[in-house]
This record gives sequence, structure tokens and C-alpha cells, in this order.
Amino acid sequence: MYKRADKEKYEKLIQESPLFSLDKKAEPVAFRNARLKMIENLYLYLLSINKEKYEPYGCEITETANRCIDTYDSARGEFLNFFNYAWKKEFKYTKNRERLAEKYRGLHVSENTVRAVRKYIKCAEKIEKKDKPEELYSKLAEAMELPVKTIRELAELVDIQVETGNSISDEDEEELWGHIANNVNIERDFEEKEGAENILNKVDKVFQGLRAKQQPIISDVITTKLWMCLEEPEQRYSFISKEVAEEWNKKGTLPTQRDLAKKYGRDEASISRTVKTFLQKLKKEMEQER
Repeated sequence: MYKRADKEKYEKLIQESPLFSLDKKAEPVAFRNARLKMIENLYLYLLSINKEKYEPYGCEITETANRCIDTYDSARGEFLNFFNYAWKKEFKYTKNRERLAEKYRGLHVSENTVRAVRKYIKCAEKIEKKDKPEELYSKLAEAMELPVKTIRELAELVDIQVETGNSISDEDEEELWGHIANNVNIERDFEEKEGAENILNKVDKVFQGLRAKQQPIISDVITTKLWMCLEEPEQRYSFISKEVAEEWNKKGTLPTQRDLAKKYGRDEASISRTVKTFLQKLKKEMEQER
């Protein structure tokens, strides 16, 4: 069962870890102990969010934690933000592999094939707008020398959607931020800028519809959450916080929710409620195309 107190407890332990202040070579024992404790706290942090969902993936969580510890650069912001982003990508990848294994009963389908199908479908939809899905799948099957059934099932697998629902829980909030960030990056992996822009345009549209007094808070939150996956030209969006951008450029850090609560003279729960209201509107906007 989700408990906000548990989540905040592990967030605090992770943020206050001495790990990255230790010299790996000069203090090997202390570094190793701090590393093990960090991995444990990251695991418990995810379990505090959703034990049933994440407990079966202890190995993947440990591998992701180790990889993040080895590659973390403090200039890129808080470690927990870095880990959360990496874990969302890893979890999404792992779940997709499980779905592939289930659909094909162990038959291996390469990642390149999955990517190719997704990319070709996007391109073909732009060129052959008159085609119905089945006609498009037939053409792709012939071009890629794969069965139509395989193309159809792969098309379903690589179709990225946000879960439906009218409310936003704490876990849903992290999932939706992860969905936006991951998809912006995924679109760039396929050199499909239009898809990334479509997602960010929706964020901007909903942001512009907010009341004036809500915009500064939401602007700071959106920028903090998505800064790592934004590119320089995308600072044209109205939701970008100039203050957060300046802090990053000067100090290389991003504000925490606690920092934002202090900045606006509100408690963290109040900030969280404001963010959830925004995400409910954003989720509705994103689902309209489905």
C-alpha cells in the first residue's frame, strides 16, 4: 500500500546520502558501504511507490541503480531525478520485452525490427494517408519480408499510450512525467521531431489555459521535470521557466518540490495538488487523439 511518508523517507535518505562526496579510491570501504545503502534505498523507494508493481524487478532495479551511480554527473541535477528517468526507461523496455516474449512464446524479435516497424508506420502514415491500417500493414509486411500478423502485433506493441482514468495518483504523476520525457526522447531516437513537438505542444496548450496565478508554479515544475530532455530551441515554449533555466545555467542544479514550496510560500502538499490538477487536464488533452 502506498504511503507518502515512506516515499518521503527514502527520498530524504537518497538525497542526503554521502556517496557522491566520498573518494572512491581514498575511501573504498566507505564508498562501497554508501553505494550498497544507496542501492537499497532506491529499491525501497520504488517499493514505497508501488510494491506489487516493482518488487519482481529487483535485479533490473539494482542494475539500473549501479549504472546510474557509475554515470551520474552532479552538474546534471539531483541524483534521484537522474535515477527516476533512467528507471522509467528501463522499466518500459523490460515490460515491452515481456510482452514480446508472451506474444511470441519465446520467439526473439529484435529491437531493431520493433523500431523499424514503428518508424515505417509513422512515415507511411504521412505518405499514404488514404491507406487503412490493414492495407498499410500488408505493404510493410511485403517491404520487410515479415508476416502481416507480425507487423500487426508489433504495431500494437510499439503504440505508446497513457493509461486512462479521471484522477491522478502520486504514482500516475510519476508515470505521466516519465511518459512525456521518454516519448520526447524516443521520437528523437527515430529522428521524428514532429512527434516530440506534438507532445510538447500539448503541454504548452494546457499550460496556457491555466489561470495566471497558477502558471509560475506549474512553469517551474514542468521545467524541472522535463529539463533533461529538452533541447535549446525548445526554450521557445511558454511553459519554460526562465528562473529555473537561469539556476541551471549558473549552478547546474534544479529545484526540488520543497524548494518550490518555500519559494511560493506554500507547503509541498499544496504544490502537489496544483500539479495534479494540471496533469489531469494534460492527461485529458493527450487522450483526445486516441
